[in-house]
Amino acid sequence: MMRKERIRGFTAAIWQWYSVHKRALPWRDLLISDDTERAYRILVSEVMLQQTQVDRVREIYVRFLREFPTLRVLAAAGNRQVILAWRGMGYNSRVLRLRDATRRIMDEWNGVFPQEMRALQSIKGLGHYTAAAIRNFAFNLPTPCIDTNIRRILHRTFVGPECPDGTWKKDDRYLIEIAEEVLHAALDGQVGHDARNWHAALMDFGSLVQTKKDPKWEECPLTRKGLMKATEKNVPQIEIRTSKPEPGRVIKGSFVPDRIVRGRVIEALRDAPAGLSLDTLGRRVAADWSLVAHRTWLTAILTKLRKEELVEERSGKYALRVEA
Repeated sequence: MMRKERIRGFTAAIWQWYSVHKRALPWRDLLISDDTERAYRILVSEVMLQQTQVDRVREIYVRFLREFPTLRVLAAAGNRQVILAWRGMGYNSRVLRLRDATRRIMDEWNGVFPQEMRALQSIKGLGHYTAAAIRNFAFNLPTPCIDTNIRRILHRTFVGPECPDGTWKKDDRYLIEIAEEVLHAALDGQVGHDARNWHAALMDFGSLVQTKKDPKWEECPLTRKGLMKATEKNVPQIEIRTSKPEPGRVIKGSFVPDRIVRGRVIEALRDAPAGLSLDTLGRRVAADWSLVAHRTWLTAILTKLRKEELVEERSGKYALRVEA
């Protein structure tokens, strides 16, 4: 099958599937005429979705926007206020980056959300994908991009299955070229066939059908049309980890990464505005806590949290940082 023919078949199949299976999400189809406030809501959703499942984000997103309904309100918020509102999300440094991004927009662009890729990517914490997502979802400006779902779909359709170790045969530079061709074909002039809905369609399709493990081949229109081969080779069979072991230690017989303990620290301090001593905090985050044996380990974690401006030390106690 010629590449152009494959692309036409691909976009037609995705649009048809999306017309039936589109998800209703609170950051979709925003009836907000103000470009900046619409983009602000997209920014919040994208930062939340970076490392958290959709179902959890769906609920917390609405709660977060009740407390910080506009870009200006979030930009004016202090550390403790935003960390408290982030409860249940994990990876708490994300909310500080989100808040700091709104401050940059207030300072650099007088509170008007930028639309150009270069300007968006100049904001700390906004990489190529997030900047492109804001352009697509907030401003409906066609911008090819690659996220986990889009990478998986494009690679399986136009390159082939993943390697047995779960790696990709082609990198994102190659796939972004395909994404651009596909995006151009997807914008066929039909009502609703725009950049905003196209990228939503790909993400829904990747989340619901072309999943990383156990793809729903029997439901996949790309398989039925011969655009993607249903094969177990599309699912990584061997997981090879080449990165260094994650820092952490064994607690009560189970290995607990330091990132989990970081989250426990923030959770404990959320409910302790006056702060907690090292010993009290240790007993709350580690079931085998010993001040003598584990002081150095927990102090190192707290030092990193202090450098990230999540935690501060006051009069021998640790608390969420109030100001930044």
